[in-house]
Amino acid sequence: MTGQDQDAGTWLLAEPLVLTAVVFVVVRWSEPRGAVVSGALAAAGSTLWVQRFVRDEPVLTAAAASAAWLIPPVVLGAAALYLRWVAAERARAIATARTEQRLRLAVDLHDFVAHDISEIVARAQAGAAVLPLGDPRVAELLGQIEAAGIRALESMDQTVHGLGEDGDPVRITRGGIDDIDELVRRFAAAGEVLAVVERRLTHEVSAITGAEAYRAVVEALTNVRRHAVRATAVTVVLTEADGCLLVSIVDDGDGRSGSSRRATAGLGLAAMTERVQRLGGSVEAGPRRSRGWEVTVVLPLSRTTEQGATA
Repeated sequence: MTGQDQDAGTWLLAEPLVLTAVVFVVVRWSEPRGAVVSGALAAAGSTLWVQRFVRDEPVLTAAAASAAWLIPPVVLGAAALYLRWVAAERARAIATARTEQRLRLAVDLHDFVAHDISEIVARAQAGAAVLPLGDPRVAELLGQIEAAGIRALESMDQTVHGLGEDGDPVRITRGGIDDIDELVRRFAAAGEVLAVVERRLTHEVSAITGAEAYRAVVEALTNVRRHAVRATAVTVVLTEADGCLLVSIVDDGDGRSGSSRRATAGLGLAAMTERVQRLGGSVEAGPRRSRGWEVTVVLPLSRTTEQGATA
């Protein structure tokens, strides 16, 4: 065989290899319709090129030759399709994670910022109703309003921080089990409702459980301020039963009916229920037989978190 013949053979062999590479490229990166059409044509070209050399062979031999040359584009096409599917799944997972992150950030805003803003409104209304102009207590009231506003801004900063690459909105929290007393004290100081905390705890509460208990009290107190018309007292009870933390928030308001109050508090209550159930707990909320409204949250004192680490 002369050198010229060898060069010709090399170029003839390069033709199906190039067509096979085209199959991989178009299936991997082209838009779906173009990938199907272009990939099929390139695979057909890679299959049919051999027919010029087997024109005098039996039909079965010619068909077998084409089938043999069909294997490389099919294999590379399948590999490209798999890589395309992996990339699409990754993109869908990222989009889903971003959507969940936005929803969790919205819940953070509802739970914390709404609570602080409602406290600001309550203090302003109380001051306008009972304090005459020039009363020295106005300065104290304004200081309290300022502090509540600062807390609202801090909550907003924490929530927005969750948009960063290293932020984990599930773990963004502003308090724990030991901060509930101060939370209730601020609530009572902002209005005319007597609020107390009753602690009956003997075991240590995990950080995750404590943070969720704090959020539950925030949500319940916010709803008391919004919906419990003529409420005069709120009691927060922290107790234990069967290895679980029980958080009960009871008010004596007689405002809205049970169904309408549940509907207006739907976002916060639904989000609270979802988070508590994710930790293995439960939430019950509804009107009391005599008067008022009660929210009861049951949480495990200690459990394995979703990520597999022990809390």
